[in-house]
Amino acid sequence: MEQQKVTINELMKRLTDEMQRIGYSSYTIYRNFIPNMMHVVHYYEAKGEIYYSPATSAEYLACNVERRDRGEITDHYVRQIRSIISKMDEFYTTGALRIRLNMHGTIYVISPEHEHLIDQFIGWKNYGPNTRDDVRWVVRKYLYYLESLGFFSLADVSVDTVRNFILQTASEVKAASLHNILLYLKYFHMFLKENNVPAPDCVELFSYRVYREMPVQSYVTDEELNSIFAVIDRDTDAGKRDYAIIQLSATTGLRASDIIRIKLSDINWRKGEIRMTQKKTGREIMIPLVHESAEAIKDYILNARPASENPELFLRVNPPCYAIVDPAAIGDMFKRYERRAGIERQALDGKGFHGLRRRLAKKLLVSGSPTTEIAQILGHNDVDSVRQYLSLDTSNLKECALTFDGIPLARKEFC
Repeated sequence: MEQQKVTINELMKRLTDEMQRIGYSSYTIYRNFIPNMMHVVHYYEAKGEIYYSPATSAEYLACNVERRDRGEITDHYVRQIRSIISKMDEFYTTGALRIRLNMHGTIYVISPEHEHLIDQFIGWKNYGPNTRDDVRWVVRKYLYYLESLGFFSLADVSVDTVRNFILQTASEVKAASLHNILLYLKYFHMFLKENNVPAPDCVELFSYRVYREMPVQSYVTDEELNSIFAVIDRDTDAGKRDYAIIQLSATTGLRASDIIRIKLSDINWRKGEIRMTQKKTGREIMIPLVHESAEAIKDYILNARPASENPELFLRVNPPCYAIVDPAAIGDMFKRYERRAGIERQALDGKGFHGLRRRLAKKLLVSGSPTTEIAQILGHNDVDSVRQYLSLDTSNLKECALTFDGIPLARKEFC
């Protein structure tokens, strides 16, 4: 598109048509891009400007940066505005728009045959959506290494070559990463063996146990949660919604990515439960609604939720009242209330929104709930995943520590 005069509304229409043409989903366009473009349009209307100008858009972005610095809006909001203005500028100056894909793992370019083999493996193992990218990256890295040595058929690869790959990889990555690499490649070779794909038998080689470091992360304490509740203005629509979201996470351990996907139809009020499909695992889970969260959700629905045809439970407060599409917005909301409550935060201190999930896990551990039950409540596929929360139960761990009682001690004299 030549840089000629075009109205802001016409640019938005053409850009929307181009997004549809190159394959953006309707959900992404109408729930994400258009609402953000409308913010830009409103700025132009307030200034009385009709025609699009990158300079005016840059001015609007600068205003939002200043508002963020004053604490009026979140950094997440600024990132969204910056992203949409970048797209509008790009389309205005070039007449084209690129889809910015996640290029994770693409530095390892391998043969189409091996790419197809990876697709078959991922389908065979039935990995969840969030795990597939990691698995694809690991197997690509492995096959790229073999192809770089001239092995385009796994039938020609020796066990020694695979061992050398492991040794080289171990020197490049941390223990936690090596653990995952060996685990995924172990399953990959199990897949090869089960499907009679000629390859060296390396299942035992990849079964070498690597112990991952288990970081001890903190959680949101009861006192901190009460302080947060105390600063939420529940007389406002936003306060009612935010209170319901935080109560729901604190009492169920739901992740932000699942909370924003809850639909009104997922709630069974008679049974007092929410039934939904978990995003991370793809499993259907049933979450009991305790009194506090049920009352908070009812108050939000009856007195604060905008009148909307959107099926999602939690909606944006300000028009357009679409569903919340990015879980990061929930984390930003939680941080704002923490600041108001005077809760000091440090990087990676474990007291973000996910800290509510760890808080519930700690309470369940202290109450003596079995790990199988905790895994079911938190929606973990693997019971071993619950072990990460054991470090939170410090009081009970101290009770498990052995003393020297009953162990005779003798001093030995040395000449």
